[in-house]
Amino acid sequence: MNPQPVIACSVVSTKDLNLRQQHDIAEIVARFLAFGEGVVAHWVEFARGVLLFVMAPGDDHSGEFYVYDRKRGQFWLLELADGVFGGYGVSQMREKIREFGLLRFAENPSEIATLH
Repeated sequence: MNPQPVIACSVVSTKDLNLRQQHDIAEIVARFLAFGEGVVAHWVEFARGVLLFVMAPGDDHSGEFYVYDRKRGQFWLLELADGVFGGYGVSQMREKIREFGLLRFAENPSEIATLH
């Protein structure tokens, strides 16, 4: 089964956050969350990248998917081609990860370059 289409948009880099790529991943993600005023509802970490499901505090249907590329120090927003605008709930998260094959982007963030 081929995953559904995904579009990636560059959001912010570690340089923009006044951090080095070599900082601890927890610190990098915490700074990213503070920058965007979000909270992590789910986090999947790989050697080359991290998949984050981030929500606005108090909004149960605001979840968006982000990938952090460790090599480039870059965060990417993954926009899913499913006609949903405004985000997803935690109950939809795992289904969307499977349906759109999102783990592959955290496992190998260089695939993101083919999306935009």
